[in-house]
Amino acid sequence: MKRKLTAILLLIPCILQAQLNHEMLYNAYLSEDFQIWKIVIDEAQDSKITTKQLEELINYEYGYIGACLALEQPNEAQRIMKVMNSHLSILEKHHYQPAIIHLYRSALCAFKISENKWDVISLGTQSVEYAELAYKEAPNNPLVVNLKGNMDFFRPQLLGGSKQNALYNYEKATELFETQKQTTYNWNYLANLLSMAQAYEKTGNLKKAELICKKILGIAPNFKYVKNTYYPQLLEKMAK
Repeated sequence: MKRKLTAILLLIPCILQAQLNHEMLYNAYLSEDFQIWKIVIDEAQDSKITTKQLEELINYEYGYIGACLALEQPNEAQRIMKVMNSHLSILEKHHYQPAIIHLYRSALCAFKISENKWDVISLGTQSVEYAELAYKEAPNNPLVVNLKGNMDFFRPQLLGGSKQNALYNYEKATELFETQKQTTYNWNYLANLLSMAQAYEKTGNLKKAELICKKILGIAPNFKYVKNTYYPQLLEKMAK
């Protein structure tokens, strides 16, 4: 492991001077090796990158924060939230694409709920408002449509959440990722497929969820979470 991290550290300057190594980060996502993501995110703070590369970096920060929260590492999640917020401010100063700004502002508000549960209504409302602004600006951006799906999936039904609406948006996002050819080394595409499988499961269509799992493993047979955890649990549920 030490040798692996040393090799990665030697590669980081080259990665950031040219562009983010999406293949390396994608494979780290499949193996749940988010230490690699952490190294890239931290090293990028001292690098000169374009606004497009900054957008790409923010996307990895977004994914890394979600992973930290799932792994119950709130302090690390909060640290990267601050970094992501400062990076979004840079994009705003450069008048970068509004939909992208709104997309990640929405995600940040949702993430903040984990540390401000007393403010869930306010933060939840802000998150939804940013998501709606993003969708208004870019209704055919698969990341934006995926975000709408996440809003519907995780919001309580009393606050407008709907697993069925989430499923619709995940299906639409999948089509957009594929027709726009944004599937190669794209962790967001696989995450959307996994969310779609989970939405099928939650709406009672276990067979469709199974088919999506097979599709995921056909694309990425080494997707650790799907291969070792989610898919076996789904099959066990189907067998009952």
